[in-house]
Amino acid sequence: LINDPELNKLWTFSKFSFNKLFDFLRENSPVRKAKIIILDTGIDAEHEDISGNYVSLDNRYDTDINGHGTHCAGIACGVSNNELGIASLNLTNNYTQITSIKVLGDAGSGTQEGIIDGIILAADNGADVISMSLGGRATDKREQAYTEAFEYANKKGAIVVVAAGNSNQDAQKHIPAKCKNVITVSAVDENMEKASFSNTVENIAMPISAAGVNIYSTFPNNNYKSLNGTSMATPYVAGLIGIMKSLKPDLTTEEAYNILASTGKDTKQTEKTGKFIQPFIALSATAQKAGNIKNKISNFFVKLISY
Repeated sequence: LINDPELNKLWTFSKFSFNKLFDFLRENSPVRKAKIIILDTGIDAEHEDISGNYVSLDNRYDTDINGHGTHCAGIACGVSNNELGIASLNLTNNYTQITSIKVLGDAGSGTQEGIIDGIILAADNGADVISMSLGGRATDKREQAYTEAFEYANKKGAIVVVAAGNSNQDAQKHIPAKCKNVITVSAVDENMEKASFSNTVENIAMPISAAGVNIYSTFPNNNYKSLNGTSMATPYVAGLIGIMKSLKPDLTTEEAYNILASTGKDTKQTEKTGKFIQPFIALSATAQKAGNIKNKISNFFVKLISY
């Protein structure tokens, strides 16, 4: 059904009902195309598997020396079914688009001030989802600053998705992972085990998990590469929430989390990872909440699968 030649390298697609997801996306229509803004090292806007879904905010953000932001972008909203490279959850390319704000330098580090400026800029430019595969050690002062920025973004209609972190610790020790009003993402491997490096989320308000080990995605200069990290798991969730927002534009962070958690799949350590996303069921549930009558058949599948 999908002609991207390296789809077989995307093991996470085998963990949910891929064909049903594709049918759902073909048979339904978004209310509007949602905007996912990646706060990272920039994005290679000319990449063959990104450019078709990319909207530039500022040409300063449209290159990526490091590669981290480009890798996240392909996961969140890579161009699907174009006979090139990989696919994203946006399988028909009709539901989401992606934008870059560079908040990290070419070495992959940045300041909290710069990151918060990026959050505000994203919110002011119509972000439906803000994806943040970054973080650092938590302090009360840092938490307060992030919390105010996230409250601002939420009021503007953005849902913020952040990485749990890669220190194999309680994510409560890391920021922005521990913040309120964000969805925090841990990483799971192909065996549905918590990734050895992933921080745990048992003390996090809104935890969820996605694939974060051996993740094959886009890399600058029309390259592709496998990377590991909660950085990779985060854009999977951001990409899914973007599609959810395209179906129900007024979806809130809490509503999105409740759908993801209630439709998600147990891992082998669910308490430490949160539920593993199940896109087809989550989108069917979102469409039902949005009152979309086209999804009666899809909702029937929800009843069959969600047991």
